[in-house]
Amino acid sequence: MKTKVLDDKVKEEIIAAATIVFETYGFTKVSMLDISSASKMGRSSLYYYFKNKIEVFDAVVEKKMREIYELCVLSVSESASLAENMESYHLQKLKAIKAMVRRCNLIFQDLRHNPSLLFSKMRVLMDEENALVDTILRWAIEKHEIKSLSPQDSRFLAETMVVALRSFEQEIVLFDRFPDFEEKLSWVVAIFCNGLK
Repeated sequence: MKTKVLDDKVKEEIIAAATIVFETYGFTKVSMLDISSASKMGRSSLYYYFKNKIEVFDAVVEKKMREIYELCVLSVSESASLAENMESYHLQKLKAIKAMVRRCNLIFQDLRHNPSLLFSKMRVLMDEENALVDTILRWAIEKHEIKSLSPQDSRFLAETMVVALRSFEQEIVLFDRFPDFEEKLSWVVAIFCNGLK
């Protein structure tokens, strides 16, 4: 148990150091040697925790996306309406993603040249997000805000909404589109919610 706690602590230190390196130099120019130096760890020790740069980067992305997700979860509540929950959750998420794109500009420049790599990173925490949107839908059904749905239909609609809005997020990240995304988000959420009444 003690070894696991120590290993987790070392991994977190590597991820923190790697985050700074990736934010400073982007994805392409960074090597395992750079990460090793930044984390003050020998390369062989680094390879004990991560096989390659992509594994380190995946860990950095997952940590950042988890931070965004946890912040966004705080913006929903059972007492809010479906529209309020959907809009506040996704507005919080889009603002956080825009801030991350500004802060990590070099990383996103590199990822724009490799959209498949970016696409795989955008799928992080998708199951958690699907489950959250499904919960929001179930709350709306319990309050008779929307018509009753089977659990299968609710999960399908949750996943459809998440996929649709993630496409919206990708357009913002890849092409810096939708500068007035707040207005567009309200419109999309309104269409979604009205279609369920």
